[in-house]
Amino acid sequence: MNTLPLISVFSKPWPSHSAANLSDVLLSLGFKGIELPIREGFQVTPDTIEKALPKFASELRQNGLGVFSIAGDVDEVTIRACGESGIPILRTMLKLDSTISYQENVDTFRRQCEELYPAIQDSGVSIGLQNHCDGFACSSLSVIHAIEPLRSDCVSAVLDLGHTGLEGEREDLAIDIAWPRLSMINLKNAIRFPDGTDAAGAVKWNRTWVSGKEGYTSWNNVISELSKRNYSEPICITAEYKDDKMQAIVGDSVVEPLRQDMLFL
Repeated sequence: MNTLPLISVFSKPWPSHSAANLSDVLLSLGFKGIELPIREGFQVTPDTIEKALPKFASELRQNGLGVFSIAGDVDEVTIRACGESGIPILRTMLKLDSTISYQENVDTFRRQCEELYPAIQDSGVSIGLQNHCDGFACSSLSVIHAIEPLRSDCVSAVLDLGHTGLEGEREDLAIDIAWPRLSMINLKNAIRFPDGTDAAGAVKWNRTWVSGKEGYTSWNNVISELSKRNYSEPICITAEYKDDKMQAIVGDSVVEPLRQDMLFL
């Protein structure tokens, strides 16, 4: 494995684990921290975030596991909770409203961020915009375009190299484009497969998440490029895998594929 710091994991597969149990599982796999989803049914929810996030983050750190980022709502309450908890990145995505133009979607996102500048600066948090295939700002270029006029100390780029693979971006170019504002890498892998036909008989394509060595994105190329650039920010393994029935693998069943992906890095 190349020497890279701050390997974290998206803790979505373990929504009910205590801080101690989650730390035991993930430290044994070699992770240094997590990205915590702020969602209903998880350890911290949008309604409980003000008190629950600082508490859970503190418990994790006491057990030796950091919290490098969260995935949550982009609002003042969430930003200030991140600041109080010492969490530097609030990851989000730009979902495109199909009833308005692409530029109007971008302008709405920019205004949202600008309105939150005071809270962001007070809290020392960065809104990290991530690319996502299909109905989102989907490429490294679209992320940089969206955040370019925004303050670099307030808004950054989170580059998901599983989604760039689905969009056909070359790994080194995607990293190069995002590099000036890059705060975190998401690392996973995916493929597309034919999934029936539409009414006209054209093939429909679906996608599924696979191990690091199987998909469109070359993890070797990613790690090589990041190593050449002396990358020092978090790399988050997103722990997204599906079984033969296209169901998400969760809980203890995730441990072995995660172990294999860590060995493959």
